[in-house]
Amino acid sequence: MTMNQKPLKIVLTGAPSSGKSSTMRELQRVFGDQVALVPESAVVLLSGGFPAPQHGDVEQIRAFQKAILQVQAGLEQIIPRQHPLAKVYIFDRGSLDGAGFWPLGAEDFLQQFGLSRENEFAKFDHVLFMELPSPEAFGGVNQLRFHDYQQSKQSEDQLRETWGPHSGFKEIKAQATLKEKTSLVVGLVSSLLNKA
Repeated sequence: MTMNQKPLKIVLTGAPSSGKSSTMRELQRVFGDQVALVPESAVVLLSGGFPAPQHGDVEQIRAFQKAILQVQAGLEQIIPRQHPLAKVYIFDRGSLDGAGFWPLGAEDFLQQFGLSRENEFAKFDHVLFMELPSPEAFGGVNQLRFHDYQQSKQSEDQLRETWGPHSGFKEIKAQATLKEKTSLVVGLVSSLLNKA
């Protein structure tokens, strides 16, 4: 990357249990300081004690999404300043991901929170979308994950609809193992780094 080239910005997205967290850890291990990872805002909030909203309670979900958007905006400003030499910034979700968890649908989410697809698309060069595993391989629920398979599948459909029109959208299909799927993402990021 020359001094005049801007670092690539990639958003890694997908439904809960699609393998994003494991993939982010592997990207850090493989690429080290070449990449700067931007954590998922929802996980930052939940791990800090913010209560998970109850499914179906729109007002709880609204409050959670407002908090996510504020944290996301802060991370988008702070992480690049902390890692000015990184060649690639990889975001664990972007602001548009909230559409995947909004019970009234993607278009309503954009209207409710004053977001524009075009403006959000412009923030990222590439969108890597991780498909859910089969129901049999679904990871289930942990302390920070509160979606069952059906809920995750609904989120996946809404996220695909939301991010799909992005010119740099690439879907990473489910594989026999998470390791194989993660390797596909590592390969894609490696290819993008080589072109940068």
